[in-house]
Amino acid sequence: MKLTIKLFTETDPFAPTEFIPVFHRWIQNQSLPNHLLIDVADYAHVPAGPGTLVVASEANIHMDRSENRLGLLYVRKQPIPGATTFAEELRGTLAETFKAAIKLQAEPEFTSKLKFNTSELSIRLNDRLQAPNDDHTLEKFKKDFDTLATTLFGPSPFIIEHYKPSPLTLFEIRIKAGDAPPLKRLLERITSHVPV
Repeated sequence: MKLTIKLFTETDPFAPTEFIPVFHRWIQNQSLPNHLLIDVADYAHVPAGPGTLVVASEANIHMDRSENRLGLLYVRKQPIPGATTFAEELRGTLAETFKAAIKLQAEPEFTSKLKFNTSELSIRLNDRLQAPNDDHTLEKFKKDFDTLATTLFGPSPFIIEHYKPSPLTLFEIRIKAGDAPPLKRLLERITSHVPV
């Protein structure tokens, strides 16, 4: 199952092309472990569009502006190594998303102004055949989503919202929590559950 995860930023003080040189540097240095970084694409001219992205063999990593909300959008293209269940694929993809966000947040250009809002998380299932955008898909994967949210945010309260159910869009949930732990803490909480 191909997964897409978005972490929203707290604010958006960025110029449309500000992420391009950083992503080019990532390619030059192959800065993201477990990813073969290939190219940068820029759609900053598209209103509420896909923004700027670095293309890797394993995933596309966007600074995405859809819905006019800036965030890191991690679009997984290859299976997570060692994952044999949907739950493992979900946790592994989320771990890679967190790693990319931590890396980006630590870049010298962004250390004082890029901060991700970890109290809200978007997860899309990029497979209309196995995961149509309806209540049956929600029920099918609800236990996995509940377990993930509890791992990330428990015992803080959270809600899981089926976001805009429609046959015209991908199945998406939003996890919204009462707490906003640091990215590194969230990564630690799920890393022990990710296949080695």
